Amino acid sequence: MAIHLIFDLLALLASAATSYLFTRRYRLRRPPALRETGRYHAYLLALLLGLSGGSLLFGSLNLYLGGQAGLAKSIVGGLFGAIVAAEAFKYFAGIRHSTGFVFVPGVAMLIGVGRIGCFLAGLPDYTYGIATDLPWGVDFGDGIPRHPVQLYESAAMFGFLALLLVSWPRHRSAWIDKGFYLFILVYASQRFVWEFLKPYPDLFLGLNLFHWLCLALIGYALWMMGFSRNRFTTENTEGTEIVEPKHS
Repeated sequence: MAIHLIFDLLALLASAATSYLFTRRYRLRRPPALRETGRYHAYLLALLLGLSGGSLLFGSLNLYLGGQAGLAKSIVGGLFGAIVAAEAFKYFAGIRHSTGFVFVPGVAMLIGVGRIGCFLAGLPDYTYGIATDLPWGVDFGDGIPRHPVQLYESAAMFGFLALLLVSWPRHRSAWIDKGFYLFILVYASQRFVWEFLKPYPDLFLGLNLFHWLCLALIGYALWMMGFSRNRFTTENTEGTEIVEPKHS
């Protein structure tokens, strides 16, 4: 599992670099409601607790449902936990606008790179796909060509990041206002599809645990995108502020 640890570290570094370069290049600032250092740190703590708790809870639960013992992590479980924690914090803090876009470029990169590590870790990682006759099926050592679902997910995240970078100059306000919800919608939708290509046990109605988490995230994203219809988050509406770069 050393290769997985190496790629976990690479993913964290790539995510941090992506976030830093994006926010610096486009001079994004925290939403005014989170400018106060103490409140911002409390917000980050809530995100961290939700992320780690959701990741371990749902990752380990899926392992248990599959008849295996031990602890495991889950990306979709972590996102679910982080969203629950963030929305709870915002509710009690009286924050009604989106605060998540600033994390989107980094999270997309984190998942994209991290899933490559899952792919290289092979069967012990328990993220492999079911058997396939397709020419790009991968044998992870058990003699069975399998769907490289880890790479499917990685490609989807890199594609989303490319879309963000290309469309950002013309749609900055829309990205700030709805970009986080769009990211969740895209991630959960593609992940829902890939779950049909994994050997995880059914939980209910032919769907596994992660299917249901993805459906919950899709519902959340659609609801929030509808809720924020016709709202553009700028400095005047108390969203993440965009400071236009000066040109010489």
